[in-house]
Parts: sequence; structure tokens; C-alpha cells
Amino acid sequence: MSANESNLSDAKFGYDLVVAVTQASINATMKQFLAGLAAPEVVSCYVYDANNNLVPVNYEDLKKQAHGSDPFQVPDHADPATNKDLLNLAAANYAGGFRAQIGLPDLPLASLPAIVTLSSGTDAPVLFNLLCSEFQITGFEYGPRGRVIWIDEKQPSGSGDPWYFSSHVTLNTARLDPGKPLSQTTPAVEHRIQQLKQTIGADAFSVQRLFLDLDTAILQSTPTIVGIPEGWAVWELISSIFLGAYMNQMRSNGTPVLGYSITVSRPDSSTLQVAALSYETAALLDHSKPIMNPTPAQQAAATFNYLGTSGSTPPTAALFPWNWVEVGEVSSFSGVQSIRRDVFMLFFGRLLNFDVLPLFQATTVSLSHDGDCYHIRYSSGFASNPGGFAPVNPGAPGKDGFTQVLDLNFYHPSYDSSEAADHGSSIHGNFNYTLTGSVDVNHNLIRVVIRAQAYMSFNHHELGQEYDDLPGANYYDKTQTVMFQLGVTSDGVLQVSRESHIDTNSAPWNFHVGGFVGLFKTEDHILDGLHNVENNLADLVDDNFASYGGRIADEINSHRGWVFPGARSFLFKDVWFSSHQDLVAHLTYAAI
Repeated sequence: MSANESNLSDAKFGYDLVVAVTQASINATMKQFLAGLAAPEVVSCYVYDANNNLVPVNYEDLKKQAHGSDPFQVPDHADPATNKDLLNLAAANYAGGFRAQIGLPDLPLASLPAIVTLSSGTDAPVLFNLLCSEFQITGFEYGPRGRVIWIDEKQPSGSGDPWYFSSHVTLNTARLDPGKPLSQTTPAVEHRIQQLKQTIGADAFSVQRLFLDLDTAILQSTPTIVGIPEGWAVWELISSIFLGAYMNQMRSNGTPVLGYSITVSRPDSSTLQVAALSYETAALLDHSKPIMNPTPAQQAAATFNYLGTSGSTPPTAALFPWNWVEVGEVSSFSGVQSIRRDVFMLFFGRLLNFDVLPLFQATTVSLSHDGDCYHIRYSSGFASNPGGFAPVNPGAPGKDGFTQVLDLNFYHPSYDSSEAADHGSSIHGNFNYTLTGSVDVNHNLIRVVIRAQAYMSFNHHELGQEYDDLPGANYYDKTQTVMFQLGVTSDGVLQVSRESHIDTNSAPWNFHVGGFVGLFKTEDHILDGLHNVENNLADLVDDNFASYGGRIADEINSHRGWVFPGARSFLFKDVWFSSHQDLVAHLTYAAI
């Protein structure tokens, strides 16, 4: 099963939306992002104290203590016995250190590891490799019989294996929820995280934000450094002492790994504002079961899933029984965004209800007598208790493939009668108004049908005879059909187009007076009621009703992403309704 089976209305899910992006697209976009990243350089240095214990030292303070000698400027394998800088560093009790900067190494892209490798689970397990454009390690290596070697090794350039931080992280267990404390962190870390989350703003689905979450989650772990040559003596010092101390320093001062941060100030124009997110990772499924040993192509189709809600409580993650992206689709788009059926329908229904509000009419029949003289009044005006389109539980598609999702039913009856003073005659009248409508969807089409009907009748009795002066019929009956087509422009923006037409099925006027009772100008008074309806609805049905679809299309198109949040992070490829009427769109990451 594919994204066409999206069914976020299923009770086991509690999401208003899902954004699922593939491992392949995350890695490609993150590498593009890192290639242009100007990240700060982080330097970590250590010296021996009076008790021969390793302790951190400020880089600038170290250089002062070493009379200006810089441990990162001394050539590899320089002679510790004769090199002036090394003599100064030894006198300052320098042990070793490293400096690093986030980014892409100067190596062929094909030789770089995946930045993320997705597993499968509701705690969002990810193998995260933090690549560095700069990575240098220096230090003294002490051997037998007082042998000392100076080590100065750098990130390979041009060819070779890159150096990088690597850690298994779980984003749900280390999730950064606004207003909620993180476990195993200091107040400084929490304060820093809240600052970063505020600067991120609405870009919840950008690779920059995902990178920040991964970058901060690594603080909860103990990463390893990959790529250091095996058997290198300084490696043990780096892995067992420097790295652990470095991570503790990062945890205590609230700085994410290598000091990374971003700032975004542009607002999100979506009508659906996400207040809470959970995450999960999903391996490719085969007949609803995970593939245990995926091929590289199958692994590339694994997805990182954002589970969003407009409520303030992050939803509980639950794995889906369908694939969001199939293997053959990986090269065509980055992922999928799906909006729960009622979220879009409530948005669309509000637009409809604003325009159809004047179509609700309250009809009135007032029949009275003065002696043997009758007074007749048919009239209508705007209803004081209008209704609107409301969601319905979709049934099976009709023969035309459309499935109803919204319904409109309004009925206002009016009846009156009056009997002459001599009881020789009586008059009876009905004036009823009905407004019905439906919204149906089929793939990328939304069909709106609205029908306005005014039923009128009038009869009178005299001398035991009944005269049907105006037979009951819908003397006003018009149906408006608007077909909206969902699409995407050439530059990846969602767009709605529409076509509409009106069908008129009004019964021909059929008034004729029988009998001998004088019903002077009766027809005119009854026609007044019909004219009221026609006049009240003339601009609305014949003009506004005919063009309201255009206003709705304009209103939807003014929201660049409609109900889809994150429209700045993505370009849209296509959009359609799933078999369960979720609104689904294929996405590609916008250019970094």
C-alpha cells in the first residue's frame, strides 16, 4: 500500500498532518546545506595539572602560557627536543586537543557517508553522522624510554576517508518540546534550546531544523569519532578523554555540537498552525511488514515522519501500515505531506459557508380576513438561523467516482390559512424554502453542488368545493455546480482552478382562480413572495452564486500552502485526495 491509502482519521492515529521525507532526500539536501554552511570553529585543548590529570584549558590562555606557540601550527612529527614551539607547549603542560568545524570535507561526495541512516521505530532512531569541513587533532605521544612524538593530523583532503562524529540518537526520547524540560540536561542547555527553537519559528520541516534537532540530540549521547587511523596512540586519548570531556562541556554550557545555530524570521502562511510534533522513522514495508535486510535502494526509501497536531500535546507515535514513498518514486520527489480529511474540509467548508450565508432565506405566509375580505401576503428575507456545510462520514464512492465529504441541508416551511366571517370560504397557502448542497471529492477534483428551491401553493375552499388556484411546485429552482481542480504551478506552488454552471428547473407560473369568491389581486400578492425570493437571491445566485467559486479559489490560492504548513521548506509536485479523503501532496525540498 502507498500514500494513496493515507487514513489519518483512523482512531489509532492522533495527527492532523504527517510529513514523510525519504532518507535519500534528507541526505542530498543536508549535504547541499552543509556545503554552504559558515559554521563557527570550535577548539578544545587539554593540559596536565599539578597532579598529572588532564584538564581543559582555554585556547587563548594556552597560547599565552606557551609564549604565543600555537599547537595547531606546528608541523606533524616536528622534533619535540629542538622545536621551539613544542618546547613552549611542553612547558605549558600541553597534552593535546582538536579543532573542528561543521561542514562538508574537501572530498568527493561519493566518498562521504550518509548523514542520516534511518531505522524504524516510534522513538525515531537515527544514525547521525556529523560531518566536518575542518577536523585537526594535535598532541604529544609518549613511548618507552622517554620517547616523545608530536602528532598533527588533519581531515583528509582530495581523497581518503573523512573524519566525523557519529552517534545513534532517538529524537522522540530526546525531543525538544517547548516548555517541557529535557532529561539529563542543565538549565543552560534548556535555555539555549528554547532560544534556538524560537529562532526557528515556523520552519518545522526544514532540513535546517532537522539538523538542529539531530545536532542537539547528540548531546544526549556519547558519539564516536570515525576515520581516525587505527593504532594511532593519540586516538585513545581523543576517544576516551577529550571527546567525553568535550561533550560534557557542550552539555554544561548549552551550546549544541560545534556551536551550530540558525535564525529564520519569515512567518508561515498556512492556515494550519502546528503546535506540537512527534517523530518516527519508518523502514520500507513489504505487505505491511518491514524489510529486514533492505537493499541500498530500499533503504533510500525509508522515511523520517513528522507527526503534527494543532493541539499543544505532542501526539503518540504509531507506525503506519503503508509506505509513504515506494522505491520507484525516490528519485521523483522528496516525500509526502498528508492532511487529515476533516482538517481540509473544515477549512474549505468555512470558505463555502461565508459565501453561501446570504442564500439562507426565511419565507413567510400571512393570511387573514376582515369580514369577508381576505388579506394575503407572501414574503421572504434573510434567515436568522442559517446553517452551513458540515462534514459527513464518507461512504463508498458513487458511480462517477466521487465521494461526499460535506453536506448542507436547510429547510424553512411556512403555512397559514384564514376563514371568512360567514364560514363560507377559507384560503390556504404554503411558502417553503429549501437549500441543499454537497461537497464531493475524486482524486484532484472537488465538486460543490448547491440547490435553492422555493415551493409555493395556494388554494381556497368555498361552498364545499376546493379550488387549486396555485398548484404546489418549486416556482424557483436553481442549481449551481462548481468544479474545483487542485493542481501545482510550474514553480511548485499549489493552485486551484474552477469551472461552474447554473441549471434552472423552475416550474412555470400556473395561477388561475376558480369559484366565485373575490380574490382581487391575489396573484399579485402571491407573486410578491416569489419576487422577494428572486430579488433576494438574484445577485447571489445569478451573479454571486455564479462567481463565488472564483472568490473561493482566490482565497485558497492566496494561502501559498493552503492548509499545508512548511510551504517554504517544500515545493509541491502534485496534490490529490487519498482513498480515505486525506489531502495528500508529493513534495520536493526547496533550494537551500
